[in-house]
Amino acid sequence: LFILLLIVYPTLDHISHITHYYPLIQHFPIGNRNNPRNIMKYTMSALLAMAAFLLSPVVATDVDTEVLLEGPVEIVVGDDPDQFAIGWSDGVCYLPVKGARAGDSVTFELFGHNVYLMDSAEAMEDCDFSRGKLLASGGDYEYTITEKNFAKGSSLYFACEVGSHCFGEQRLRVDLDASEGPRTEAPVSKFVLGTSSLSCKAIRQGEMDPSVASRAMETECSEPEFREPTEAIDRPHYYRSCLGPPITLTPGGVINKSSVLSFPFPTDRRVLLGGRTWEFVQGDPKLGPLEPVEVNQLYIHHIAGSVVLGNGAENIRRVEEDAAFQTPYGMLSGDINDIMIFHLIDLRETGDQWLECLECRCKDGQGTYLGFGGSGSETFGDGTGGVACCNNCTDLVGPTVDYRLRYNVTYTELSDLDVPVKPLKYVLADVAPAIDRYVEWDVPSYQNLTKEYKLEGNPMVQVLERVGTLRDLFGGIFSGGKYTSGMMEIHRCAGHLHIAAIGMWLTDALTGDLICYNDVEYGSDPKADVGFIRSITVTNYDPPLKVLSDRKMKLVTHYDATVLHTGVMGLISLYVAEEGKDIGPAEAALTADICAAPSCEVTDILPNGRCNNALEDSMLCAFGGLCDCTTLLSLSDTVGGCDGVYMSDFGNITISSMCAQHCGCGEDILEDSILEQIEEQTEELCRYAGKECTRYLSNVYTCSQPWANGFDGFEKAVMKVVAQYGERMALEGTKLGDQAMHRYDVVKAEDVEVSPCDPKDYPPKSEETETKDFERANGFHPLYLFPVFVVGVIVGLFVLSKKLRREKTAPTVLSEGEKAPTVLSDGEKV
Repeated sequence: LFILLLIVYPTLDHISHITHYYPLIQHFPIGNRNNPRNIMKYTMSALLAMAAFLLSPVVATDVDTEVLLEGPVEIVVGDDPDQFAIGWSDGVCYLPVKGARAGDSVTFELFGHNVYLMDSAEAMEDCDFSRGKLLASGGDYEYTITEKNFAKGSSLYFACEVGSHCFGEQRLRVDLDASEGPRTEAPVSKFVLGTSSLSCKAIRQGEMDPSVASRAMETECSEPEFREPTEAIDRPHYYRSCLGPPITLTPGGVINKSSVLSFPFPTDRRVLLGGRTWEFVQGDPKLGPLEPVEVNQLYIHHIAGSVVLGNGAENIRRVEEDAAFQTPYGMLSGDINDIMIFHLIDLRETGDQWLECLECRCKDGQGTYLGFGGSGSETFGDGTGGVACCNNCTDLVGPTVDYRLRYNVTYTELSDLDVPVKPLKYVLADVAPAIDRYVEWDVPSYQNLTKEYKLEGNPMVQVLERVGTLRDLFGGIFSGGKYTSGMMEIHRCAGHLHIAAIGMWLTDALTGDLICYNDVEYGSDPKADVGFIRSITVTNYDPPLKVLSDRKMKLVTHYDATVLHTGVMGLISLYVAEEGKDIGPAEAALTADICAAPSCEVTDILPNGRCNNALEDSMLCAFGGLCDCTTLLSLSDTVGGCDGVYMSDFGNITISSMCAQHCGCGEDILEDSILEQIEEQTEELCRYAGKECTRYLSNVYTCSQPWANGFDGFEKAVMKVVAQYGERMALEGTKLGDQAMHRYDVVKAEDVEVSPCDPKDYPPKSEETETKDFERANGFHPLYLFPVFVVGVIVGLFVLSKKLRREKTAPTVLSEGEKAPTVLSDGEKV
């Protein structure tokens, strides 16, 4: 076999593909066969490869390995391994967490919410906070389970006290386990969306199967209907009409909940979105026609999500903000999901206090509205937003109404277009940071307005003004993310304002040129919309408006301050082109290809090597202007230096998580930094399918394998992290777009079979060594004799062993006079 392999030596550059399939030899690295110094490795590896190939059917077995978990576990609330991470939110039915032990931690991500430790199961079910303990009201909070918890009962109970969130099912039971020793399964937090309160209670009490409890089953869409181009949509398209699940409200009821809607677009590929419109209707579709609901009955404080667009009441039955763009421009699906958040306020029976109700005005202990709201007030002062006071406006429990979202959508298959799509995305700016607020603020009555916020010439108008570059104003945590291009190509401008808004302007801070103006139109029908915002103007740019991203701009809002208004907003959206992107059917796929590359290129995986500063892309930079680690460390709110925290309005933030590279990248944060780099590179290179994405994911996968070569020179600590997580991250990275698109995939990422890459796509890198120079000059190298030497040694050993074996087995011949050895019979003595 050995001599045979030497004869076929020229084909041995494919041996790395053989090793991929035979784990017995995965730990034997193989170099470039063009380098004669690797011939020794080739010959030995080839022999081992052939032996493994022949023996693998005998020795290969499937072994069921039970993984034992030791030590404490972090349980992140709402991080469902079977779905996605939704966090700590109302409108979500949380399943009880099973098997939590002393030392485990329960982590709550608090954003507009708080968390109480409830006194008992009854207190949690009744949302009775009188004996509860407030644990935290901002940032991320980690509750550590101790032995003391076991003395009080077999479960822990948590709930959110903000508004009516507890009644909106924002409560959680954690069942304790007093067992000791390793465990085979970690406790996790799972959830169900779209279920009713009664069904959620039945789930918590074990009386209903979670799989059948979701009211998402009560949402449906019509079959796609093909339509020819129209004046509004200049391309062939499909039309679908859909109806969402029921949302039940009492008179004066308030709800801020997540709902699962029927997803009207394909989930295996991206499509070009057309126009989308929506309205709320009431009634039961099984009993008769549904009736449209007017805004003075059901106020849409805001909606969030991407099944449909539209920020609030101003978008009811209006298509302007979400109209189709002219081909080849447009919004693509794929990065949107089927979850919508609805903040709805039922104004029935609120009488002349309808404004206080819809503005989420705070109340005293007797239920009387106070003169301040949930944000912007120094008296209230918690900065959590108007939602902090959004309780039910009446004590009435009936009659209830089932409201449903009715939405119509259109979309175009990219295969039906003659040109590739130039995708657009939207970026969002918020004026509230002008007064150190976030999203929501209060408008005091003009008597309480300070001079700097009064409009010159009209002191009864509040003026907020925020100045910064386009990049800074529109860079942040919203869906468009941080805008990195040097030139911003704007196609549309839209805004979101609340009652009392007069208008919003985006202008060039240097020239005063108007970029965008959002005018407000109010309703006049006493039976439907008087006093309510009916529309906000949308500006389209054809041709698109191109502005330098570092151009300084001014964002201004005007609000009527005749009387107090609480929880108002001033958000402006720009629809901008993604730089250098042309998307056709191939790039529209939502699953990327992956293969096993011939070698590992670590520098392509980790462009920063070890650590990376995350501060510039963080909320602190986008909204607080803290983009430099030296400045952050020098602030009085920073305690403990690199090992400490920055005490922000969003909660305590660890310095090392923001400034890993600046602080020297200790081993305790090395793993997080490397994983973050891989995630960032995957997000950047795999936004769309294509060769660039496949090459990166294949490289990550290969570098995680024990048979890979090419990572010489990188420290073991770095490669250990890549080896531990790389394969999983590469396989998960093949699922492009929003993870909801892959919720019902038949084949899980970890079950994907990875084949060798096509060598044509991965040409070997040249080795500029003296050995290759010698080979090119002479066509011969002394190491080429190594296989001959090995063969000679084996042949010599074979001949020697044959000679010794013959000598050992040959019969003994006696010479004359010698005596034969005596053979003793049984019983004889020597």
